[in-house]
Amino acid sequence: DDRCQRLWTREQQPPPMAKLGEGDDRWIVKEREDGRNVNNWHWSETSYTEWAREKLGARFEGVAIGDGTRSAGKLLSLETMKGDVTVQSRKQKRFPLYELELTIRWEGQLFDASGGTAVEAKGRIKVPDLSEETYDDLEMTVLCDEETDAKRPLKELVRKEGGKAVRAACLAFVEELKETVMKGHEPPPQKAPPRERFNAGYVAASAETAKTGAVKVVYSYNPPPPVLYETLLDTQRIRGITASDASMSTEVGGKLMMFSGAVEGENAELKPFDGERAVIKWKWRFSTWQPSHWSTVLITMVKQDDGSTKLTLEQTGVPEDERERTERGWKGMLFEPMNAMLGGRVIGA
Repeated sequence: DDRCQRLWTREQQPPPMAKLGEGDDRWIVKEREDGRNVNNWHWSETSYTEWAREKLGARFEGVAIGDGTRSAGKLLSLETMKGDVTVQSRKQKRFPLYELELTIRWEGQLFDASGGTAVEAKGRIKVPDLSEETYDDLEMTVLCDEETDAKRPLKELVRKEGGKAVRAACLAFVEELKETVMKGHEPPPQKAPPRERFNAGYVAASAETAKTGAVKVVYSYNPPPPVLYETLLDTQRIRGITASDASMSTEVGGKLMMFSGAVEGENAELKPFDGERAVIKWKWRFSTWQPSHWSTVLITMVKQDDGSTKLTLEQTGVPEDERERTERGWKGMLFEPMNAMLGGRVIGA
């Protein structure tokens, strides 16, 4: 009948749209006063450029090149990074976009028959395009500040071995970037620059850095403890191992300088090999730390049953922000080159 027809027709019609202020709040899209893009549903873009600059800078700092026998070199720092790194978000999907041009500083040394430095060279490695299309097949150009025949072997060393190191660092950076994005981590807020910088070439030691930590590395070396003890106190050997200027002392209270002035300190305690072990204790600091801040480095070299040496370095009083960088420096800039020169392996940390 007509009444049934009207009921049927009304049930088939869609429900009226909710008026403003009515309906289930869970299904109404409202404007938010805080302007938040809830759950990254709409298109958004987050800058990771400064995060990338920091990560790449750490990966290129102090990377050793070569075996340290007749020649040695290292990557010094990320000199320039041009371009942007962003993370795009759309409907809760995130993906990185990056297109960078990099310049990396390097230095190297050739040694004479006595182990002294015969030739020194410095230069740059230019990477014109680091992007999603090129990261696994990078092009790069190696330049020497002074192009001479004597320095050509060092440039060739950097072209071969330094190129491998740069490619490995870039690959590791891209993997870290993608992993960070996949896990949904946001870049940390950029810190205000410290009021005082003593040396922009390394790390700013801001006055606000108060917390300290410790560093420990353990290596096994083939030579006996006396050889390790003498090596760590010998100016020429340290110059050769680090491929940089150094000045060491064999006297308690004597001053030390390493990595062309980046590290300074003095001998606090020296115990030559007594048949079981040898000990070196340094008062030690980076020149970029606050002038009054020092750490303590204790190096113990213990003779093993096969005549080899177990070397343990324990460093206390390291600013917390510098701990990871300092540990990486000990390994990559001193103990790994010593390993290449003397033979050995890392056995713990």
